[in-house]
Amino acid sequence: MQITKIIDAFGYVIYGALALLAVWGFYNAILLYRSLSKKALNQPAIFLQQVRDFTQASKIDAAIAMCQGPPYWHSALAQLVAVALKNRDKGISKIKQILVMEFHTEVIAGMENRLASLATIVRMGPLLGLLGTVASMIGAFGRIGGAEKVNSQALAQDISLALWATGAGLLIATPMMILANDIHARLRKLRDQTERQLQDFLEILEEVESPSQRPGHGQRSSRAVLPR
Repeated sequence: MQITKIIDAFGYVIYGALALLAVWGFYNAILLYRSLSKKALNQPAIFLQQVRDFTQASKIDAAIAMCQGPPYWHSALAQLVAVALKNRDKGISKIKQILVMEFHTEVIAGMENRLASLATIVRMGPLLGLLGTVASMIGAFGRIGGAEKVNSQALAQDISLALWATGAGLLIATPMMILANDIHARLRKLRDQTERQLQDFLEILEEVESPSQRPGHGQRSSRAVLPR
């Protein structure tokens, strides 16, 4: 009977772990949506025009200050533009390498880590729920074996409680999977948008650094700035 009580207590611990898992998952999802909202720039054309005006007037420090101040300081594009302007004397090829490193380490690394946490929760939810079901079933059958008379109503309640653990695991994993897929798609969209916007900025930078080698209208580098 002592072992049965321990197993029952373990089953309730599993329920508590499932609740914590759900809270942790939704917390990460909320932070990811907030980060994605901050990193995206609503009006990139206006921002890039302001950068163009500053760079053409040789006001590089003012352009950097604009990138690092409100309302642009949280956006991925402004963060990368500021880094590029600070390293403008290193050449376009080196700037592209720096931008790749900056984008992956400073812009999306934290979001990818939280997205990995959601993927872990999707995998752990059903497994933890199954573990809770097994523990509860062991406790239920342990009570049956130690009782002289089987109470069918109590047995049904024990089995129902046991199955709820698996159900809870699936209820956690399913919305987490949907949220993780949606966030992953939004992260790809942010990357693609930042790619296009950086191409426009690098054209501005090339015009300022090498006016005699400006690309023709509508032309842009065939090589992506942020490799996939």
